[in-house]
Amino acid sequence: MALVTCNFTSPSPSSGGSDLRRWNQIVRNQALKGNVELAIHSYIDMQKLGFSADNYTFPLLLKAAGNASCLRIGLTLHGQTVKTGFCVHLFVQTALLKMYSSLGLLVNARKVFDKMPVRDAVAWNSMLDVYASCGQMDNAMEIFDTMPSRDLSSFNIMISGFAGARSVASARSIFDRIPEKDVVSWNSMILACMNAGETAEACTLFEATPERNVITWNTMVMGYLNNQLYTKAIDLFYRMKAGDVKPDYLTLTGALSACSHLGSLETGINIHIYAENLEQASSPHVVTALIDMYAKCGSIHNSLAVFYKSKTKDIYCWNALISGLALHGFGYAALKLFNQMRVNCIKPDDITFIGVLSACSHAGLVKEGCEMFDCMKRDFGITPKAEHYGCVVDLLSRAEHFDSAFQLIERMPFEPGESVLGALLSACVIHQDLEAGEKAMELVVKRDWCLSDGEYMMFSNLYASCGQWEEAERWRKMMNDSGIVKTAGCSEIQVNGRFHTFLAGEVGVE
Repeated sequence: MALVTCNFTSPSPSSGGSDLRRWNQIVRNQALKGNVELAIHSYIDMQKLGFSADNYTFPLLLKAAGNASCLRIGLTLHGQTVKTGFCVHLFVQTALLKMYSSLGLLVNARKVFDKMPVRDAVAWNSMLDVYASCGQMDNAMEIFDTMPSRDLSSFNIMISGFAGARSVASARSIFDRIPEKDVVSWNSMILACMNAGETAEACTLFEATPERNVITWNTMVMGYLNNQLYTKAIDLFYRMKAGDVKPDYLTLTGALSACSHLGSLETGINIHIYAENLEQASSPHVVTALIDMYAKCGSIHNSLAVFYKSKTKDIYCWNALISGLALHGFGYAALKLFNQMRVNCIKPDDITFIGVLSACSHAGLVKEGCEMFDCMKRDFGITPKAEHYGCVVDLLSRAEHFDSAFQLIERMPFEPGESVLGALLSACVIHQDLEAGEKAMELVVKRDWCLSDGEYMMFSNLYASCGQWEEAERWRKMMNDSGIVKTAGCSEIQVNGRFHTFLAGEVGVE
């Protein structure tokens, strides 16, 4: 850990306990502000001046070590609690338990818990939360059944854990046992239903809940979004907007994301104006959502305006604009933005490279794309994933460099997935290259996948594009004989603020 200069006057050890309290307050303030390094260095400084940590200092430091994922520091602090005798203090033991949980060391957390001679409700709930938050619901249930007494937090932790595990029935069994439910109980149960795709039941619970806070509304909006019910997400947003609870940045990002999926520029602009009125438009989360929404709704100039007007830009804002430029085929602009990002000392991540590689692919920048792919690991220590290989295969295939694409697939450190082979096949259809297409088909078939309607249709389209109609019809017949039905295409239009969906083949009635 690098040395940090602390801008405060160090208490002297002359006045004893009052100065220790001052040190504890310094450590506490720094830890609460997220300045973990400062908090740890303050602890080191107080030791140099002759002060020892107590049952108040250790929990603060252990929490800071856990939040910063500092295993070495955490183990050192644990050792010091043993050396000073504070390891038997209930608050310190509970902090140790939570620290090991934050570090992902569940076995260590359980050892601390099992050695606690006295356990209060906080200790029991902490151990319960360790298992529930990690999805180990069998272990959580064992703790829950063993608890000498349960409070509302115990029930809510269990419902939240089952929500994460998408087990609605188990969550409901706990929910129904709660003597007096609070808003957290209802929110967790709604989340369980949404996570399991039971949106109608979630809606029923939402209407029945006696109290709603912003989390209740956000759970519904994000639930609709994750279940691809974008129109419902926007409708609920407007209902919330008209009510007593004001949307926050999460609500706005959810609604804007729904606009992105629907391609509804008009609604997106209205939400943008509303966000500005709420003074939420400068939030990096909202800025990212706005950049993405404008790009996907066809207004890249508005994406650029939002980006350059924003005073605070995190990695997600940069990634959103790079992806937006890629979507619109502005490959050189995406590369320029990537270089500008590096000048601004923003370290690119794997999502950044997906955007840049996609931009090169859409703009036909083969040389530049290959150079970007090569520098990922070499210059930034980012190991390419299937998505990155898919982008490069798409880049090479679009440029009809099929031999290079197949060579790259052979060099992949894992089996090619649907994204990689799908990009290859699609390019073969576009370029009407039957030889490369059949070679790609062999790679798909030998994976022993259950072919989807999209793959059957792509095989058929490949032969049709090359004038081999009998073979094209044979693949269509194979799809029909296997019982697979082609997914119907659909379109949506917005009329007077309402969205209307039309499936392919539907007949309108006057």
